Amino acid sequence: MKRIVIGTAGHVDHGKTALVRALTGIDADRLAEEKRRGLTVDLGFAWMELSGEVHADIVDVPGHEHFVKNMLAGAGGIDLVLLVVAADEGVMPQTREHLVILSLLGVPRGVVVLSRCDLADGETRALAREEIAEAVRGSFLEGAPVVETSAQTGEGLDVLRALLAEEAAELPPGNIDRPFFLPVDRAFTVRGFGAVVTGTALDGQVRPGDLLTVSPGGARVRVRGLQSCGREAAAAFAGQRVAVNLAGAEPGSLARGDALAAAPSARANALLDVRLTAHPASARAITHNQRLHLALGTACVLCRARLLDREALAPGESGYAQLLLEQPVAVRPGDRFVVRFYSPVETVGGGVVLDIPARRHRRLDSAVLARLQCYDGADARGRLRFDLAEEPMTREQARERLFFLSDAEFSTAWKGLLADGEIRCAGWLALTPGTLARLREELLGVLADYHGAHPLDRGMPLVLLRERFPGGLPEWFAEEGAVSRAGDALSLLGFAPEGTELYRRTAAELLALYARAPYAPPDRTAALAEFPPSVPAGRVFDLLLEAGELVEAAPGLCFTRAAWESARETARNVAGERGSVTLSGLRDALGTSRRYAQALLERMDADGFTRREGDAHLLRE
Repeated sequence: MKRIVIGTAGHVDHGKTALVRALTGIDADRLAEEKRRGLTVDLGFAWMELSGEVHADIVDVPGHEHFVKNMLAGAGGIDLVLLVVAADEGVMPQTREHLVILSLLGVPRGVVVLSRCDLADGETRALAREEIAEAVRGSFLEGAPVVETSAQTGEGLDVLRALLAEEAAELPPGNIDRPFFLPVDRAFTVRGFGAVVTGTALDGQVRPGDLLTVSPGGARVRVRGLQSCGREAAAAFAGQRVAVNLAGAEPGSLARGDALAAAPSARANALLDVRLTAHPASARAITHNQRLHLALGTACVLCRARLLDREALAPGESGYAQLLLEQPVAVRPGDRFVVRFYSPVETVGGGVVLDIPARRHRRLDSAVLARLQCYDGADARGRLRFDLAEEPMTREQARERLFFLSDAEFSTAWKGLLADGEIRCAGWLALTPGTLARLREELLGVLADYHGAHPLDRGMPLVLLRERFPGGLPEWFAEEGAVSRAGDALSLLGFAPEGTELYRRTAAELLALYARAPYAPPDRTAALAEFPPSVPAGRVFDLLLEAGELVEAAPGLCFTRAAWESARETARNVAGERGSVTLSGLRDALGTSRRYAQALLERMDADGFTRREGDAHLLRE
């Protein structure tokens, strides 16, 4: 069954509560003061079945100007409004203010009810209709049906019921797949049961036993039981009025303005990024740093409006602002709100929450304004695309940013962007192709700078690259062939230290030094002492060893490749003539000393070229 919330609106004593009683048989005035004064001062509730497919909960709001704060607490969850205008009085000041509030809160549909028609003749009714047409012109109720009714005689009630059923059928169903979220409009304690809160479930579903979070505050509570329409309920769904009995809530810890949320459906914050609109009918501009009353959900708090793109908002203008709240509220991107002047208290504007920031913004910051402009009206896919263009994230991090969506909504946006090539996965991050290309160029630049500073290194160590390019991006670029990988280092394609001028020059000098006395070369320490400290001869020496241009016969004792190969050939010849080669035989054949001949023979044994038996070394070949 589709569940919707119908709200009343209109001037005080125009018959809103009487109309609800006539439609439902329920007296929505529940307080003794209301009974005594004959005046609605707080929210009242009723319900009715509009058809076999649609159930409607009704929120009856006060019409007196002193109780607009209470009216705002009930207006936030309305799907369909009954704007009630008394036929014998016509449009009055609170009629107009309520219409402004409903427009700012984005109420999508409504019906105008001309009430108390038993007290007005035809001419008076016609005059009231003209006033209504003028009042709703340019609003969401322009062109809405006007039904003439009387709660006393029953005139028009059947027509109104049928019309409400038609209007309700056009409304989209509540999103029961999103995390549960319910702004609290009443909180009280029932003896033997404990804490009870009531409100309109805006999203999701809840059942006894579910764990919820009270926001703000963060207390964890368990659903002990549910009631809807005065009866026990096994579950409650988006678009439904519900009373929730809670276990784990301290007495007096809950109040109007709190919210029940299934983590992580809402955030408690005292900073809000918003699009703020000064209502065209207001006589006042909203200026930078203006102190205002903020009505959001069922909460009403004081705030300051920091205008981010201008100094003032004239009536009818919109701009981006950051609201600094004097206390945090439970909020989600997309929530609508109303602002009223601090003194005198009157409605001057409203808007929509775009983001929940962690810090205050600088004014006139182009990056901040670009983000808010993107978020303004963007769907899940648009927000996700922008976030990933700004900062690569893992799927889990992106999901956290869009915490207020259902899993299905997020998954649809994610998969759609991937399928259309608007985002790509690299390493364990997701990012846009443009960001990926930018990071590729940045990585190439970092490697080029590193090669310039360390021309004899094979590449930049991955441990350093990961500090600048997290999420496995360096390894991913190597796998994609954008850069080369050698062990735990990356380099530009085609880069090798052997190709640098520094290497070629120093290597030539080292090899020339060793070639002067091929079988009586200096040891490593003596060779490197020939170079000034500014020349990285030690690194070049190591590269020559890696390349086989120098062959280490004993620790610190090396020969050129040519000398080594010549020594092996000499050993082969001596062994061919004598059957084996001895240390003295190789020494004499090479014209060197015992030290060098011994080092050469030991290396030949280690390589498996020769095999020692006593003082003789036999060829293995």
